[in-house]
Amino acid sequence: MLRKAIIWSLIAAAILSPFVRAEEKPAPRLKLIFVERFRFEAWDNAVSLDDTAGDGVAYSRNRTTLGLNWRAAKNFEILVKVTNEFRVYLAPKDRAFNWHELFFDNLYVKWTIPGRLPFTITAGRQDINLGEGFVIADGTPGDGSRSYYFNAFRVDADLRKNHKLIFFLHAQKTTDRYLPMINERPQPLAEQPENALAFYYSGAFGKAKIDAYAVRKTTEGTELFPVAGRIDTFGLRAQVPILRPLMLTAEGAVQTGHCGDAGRAAFGGIAHLDYDIAGALPLLKTVVLGGIYLSGDSLGTEKIEGWDPIFSRWPKWSESFIYTFTRESRLSYWSNLTSLYGSISLDFGSRSDGLLMLQRMGAIEAQPGVFPGGTGLGRGTLLKGRLNYKISKFLTGRVIWEHFIPGSFYFPGAASYNWLQFEMIFRY
Repeated sequence: MLRKAIIWSLIAAAILSPFVRAEEKPAPRLKLIFVERFRFEAWDNAVSLDDTAGDGVAYSRNRTTLGLNWRAAKNFEILVKVTNEFRVYLAPKDRAFNWHELFFDNLYVKWTIPGRLPFTITAGRQDINLGEGFVIADGTPGDGSRSYYFNAFRVDADLRKNHKLIFFLHAQKTTDRYLPMINERPQPLAEQPENALAFYYSGAFGKAKIDAYAVRKTTEGTELFPVAGRIDTFGLRAQVPILRPLMLTAEGAVQTGHCGDAGRAAFGGIAHLDYDIAGALPLLKTVVLGGIYLSGDSLGTEKIEGWDPIFSRWPKWSESFIYTFTRESRLSYWSNLTSLYGSISLDFGSRSDGLLMLQRMGAIEAQPGVFPGGTGLGRGTLLKGRLNYKISKFLTGRVIWEHFIPGSFYFPGAASYNWLQFEMIFRY
């Protein structure tokens, strides 16, 4: 049904665009989009935490995006982007080279309809990131940062100044099925076919900002994951200034629904205090203290209590730690996690800034067995350093280093790992 809605929206938009009234139509505006991202990543035993496993990797990721944005009228826009990403492995050497496919990263029409209650319709393949991405940020977790898109029909309604209601429908298959590809090499996007319906409200009340949302996601059974399910997520997010340089952000959500015959009862929440000290001390910009709580599944109950990161399986808190979830559950599956962390943002001038972060990570429920294999609740300590730099208007880059020291949640003798990323991005 969603696929038909998107197709008919695209057809209707194409038919209606020539009839937009001339007085509302500025000179046609075409914008070429070109992005070239080069990444080099290297890490040792981040998946197994076993020095003897020989599962260290080193590779380059090369992602090219070419697009065109056409503002056909003041209130009508069409965006198309095609992307290719391939990897060149230095280790392990048995990884065969593959160009992979050229796919539609974005393809949508956006139509703003004025009136007493103005609203904007966006239909097609699009990126959606709401709040700070705690619940809604990535619609294609299976391919990493190759893409983030949602196949969605979205409506944004401006209720009044600084108050907005967003509604969207989304559908995703396990691999790309809705749009054509060149040199088709289907990559996994999700473990199970899924559909979603979401409402997201954001509003300002004085200096405070409040978000509220409800998301229903259903998944279909497959050969590898035969159990279908439904996840209903209800959440609130608030940003409140306490003092002039101090901001409190808190977000919490509950999950109900079912997985097969088992019911769901999960909770996730984050909170952080951001202290702006720019100008008070040399180099320092912001100090952040925060916490994360993502419930874990208790093996002694029939219900599923583990938090499900429905559309937030992306490296929000760590670029490397997402790999340790691979054998525990699924890649980037943020769940059964606690964290107390502190970070310092550094200012090195107009062209460079940095971040230092320390996280003490734990679990809600122990998971004895082959992996993670420990009997305690201490996941360990994660150290992170990041340097961002700007070479020119078009060329930027970053370097990230992370080091993880495992705790009692993992098997005895679990080894620490190092993770390194170097990135350059050219944008035009």
